[in-house]
Amino acid sequence: MRYITPLTILFFLLLTVEIIADTLGYYMVGWITKPFLMPVLLALFLANSQENNKAERTLFPLALLFSLAGDVLLMLHKDNLFVFGLGAFLIAHLCFIASFWSRIKGRELALTTYMLWLLPFILFVGSFLLVLIPSLQAKELTEPLVIPVTVYACVIGFMGFSALMRRGGVSASGFSLVFFGALVFIASDSCIALNHFITPIPQPTLLIMATYGIAQYMLTVGTAKR
Repeated sequence: MRYITPLTILFFLLLTVEIIADTLGYYMVGWITKPFLMPVLLALFLANSQENNKAERTLFPLALLFSLAGDVLLMLHKDNLFVFGLGAFLIAHLCFIASFWSRIKGRELALTTYMLWLLPFILFVGSFLLVLIPSLQAKELTEPLVIPVTVYACVIGFMGFSALMRRGGVSASGFSLVFFGALVFIASDSCIALNHFITPIPQPTLLIMATYGIAQYMLTVGTAKR
């Protein structure tokens, strides 16, 4: 893949600086580095997307751009912007899903196969919402959170399922990177919800940003991989 070494080094250098700066309280440094994470991945994808189909070349960059918008909105740490940040990432996940399904179209699988592959994601999302919704309802007087968070949880679960559905339609390494990237993304977003709504996580930036950065990198390289 073209430029993968320098862009990978640059991406993880920015990610490391952002995590350390936020952990130590140097928030201005983090505000400078964080908005550059997605543009670096966008450059990496565009440099290696010649053999991707049209849907991937259009939708995957949009997913990264909406992720960038979500990054900026969430890093301001203002409760009134949280739903807008959630909306930006919701659109990003819808773009990821549409990009993944462009590799799935035309495949014929038995309905039982679809259901078996979908079941773990349904169980995870359902279980997590059962834990999360009481805390959301406690905040409902000031913020309408139950519906948007529930929709978001369902969409990100379906994003993981869509990544799994790419199996057999792409190279083995491309599938593995995207699928495990999707699972790490789900874990990262789950940590955000846990930290924001249920109980504070010690050093949340380290856990959330590390998993988020790794997930986005794996999705990018896996989608562009020939």
